[in-house]
Amino acid sequence: MRTLIALLFAVTFATTAHASPASGEKPIQHFKVAKVTSLKDARKIFVETTEEIKGKKKLNPAELHEIHVITYRLEKSVEYFAENLKGERQKLAKDIAVVVENIHINSENNRPEKTRKDLNHYFKLADKFAAGFKHKHH
Repeated sequence: MRTLIALLFAVTFATTAHASPASGEKPIQHFKVAKVTSLKDARKIFVETTEEIKGKKKLNPAELHEIHVITYRLEKSVEYFAENLKGERQKLAKDIAVVVENIHINSENNRPEKTRKDLNHYFKLADKFAAGFKHKHH
């Protein structure tokens, strides 16, 4: 049943109008996710969602849909960092936000090659960002 639901979602998203970062189009808001309100929650969500996405290796339509859904939570976490951190950490969070938006749009539109490229970029930035969790205790 879960596979059938994932396939139905994949078909739905495959037929969605294509949005691209270059065109300035925004992704369609399919899910409502609660705003992140604490640094502790933002860190937890960031780590959890990054690990979930790292587990997606095939980037077939079902996995791309799963990544798309995961990015809703990840975006809220990164948004919290971008709004509440300062200096280099804030700049890095803003850079991550741009890459996460690209992952969101490309996974939503079933673009495995572009999604993989964006994911590789994201993982480099995320590793650098997560390393700061060990050194900074706010």
